[in-house]
Amino acid sequence: MTFSILFVIFACKQTSGNDTEYNENRELIANPEGKQKDTFSENETSIDNNCSCAKNDFTETKSDTIYKLSNGKSIALCGFRNVENNPVDFSEFVLSVCGENKIIDFWDATQNCNLRVSKDTLFVEELINLPTKENRNYETNIWGIDKIYFVKDKVIKKHLLNKNIRKYSEKEISKTLEEYENANQKLNNEKMELVNRLFIASISENKNARKYFYEFNGKYELDGAFAEEYNDLKSMLELWESKK
Repeated sequence: MTFSILFVIFACKQTSGNDTEYNENRELIANPEGKQKDTFSENETSIDNNCSCAKNDFTETKSDTIYKLSNGKSIALCGFRNVENNPVDFSEFVLSVCGENKIIDFWDATQNCNLRVSKDTLFVEELINLPTKENRNYETNIWGIDKIYFVKDKVIKKHLLNKNIRKYSEKEISKTLEEYENANQKLNNEKMELVNRLFIASISENKNARKYFYEFNGKYELDGAFAEEYNDLKSMLELWESKK
């Protein structure tokens, strides 16, 4: 992650959600006429299927991808794909049930999402970078998950958090706490790495990490992009704790 560019967070932001910034430098391609078709699963088709999105204020109505559910329903995606990512993911898009005159929802340009089908459910997975890899390095994680399914003929969208994000071991937590306690007062990208690690230590249920996380803003007097990144992490932590 390039800390204030590659990650802000949270959620696949919808019309009522918070901002996430996963890769500001991504290349957005609208309706690329079948490009990257090899990335489709057996539950997807290219855009030549006769299905468009409902008219909306966010994107064109021409479908990029159509997801076929096992119950016979199809859901169209209209918006932008990030062709530089492997696998390809999507930003600034709407989903719309084929044949209906309103969209399911809108996910905006500040986040990247992976979509997949499992039987009668479409999953929209919000992708963010967090320091959960070995040695507390960064890797792509699924943070939020929107489950889209039908009850009779009514479409349902349910938002969940991915509680399976890797937590820190006691050794990793101790190292993170020690780094904070010995840190100088200079604010830089390394300090933002540290606050991201404090965030993971906090969701690993360490009280001292949580205390240090909330002290961080006052200690370093954040502003600009650093303040935005910290506030998004804070919103993520509050959401995480509210879902216990």
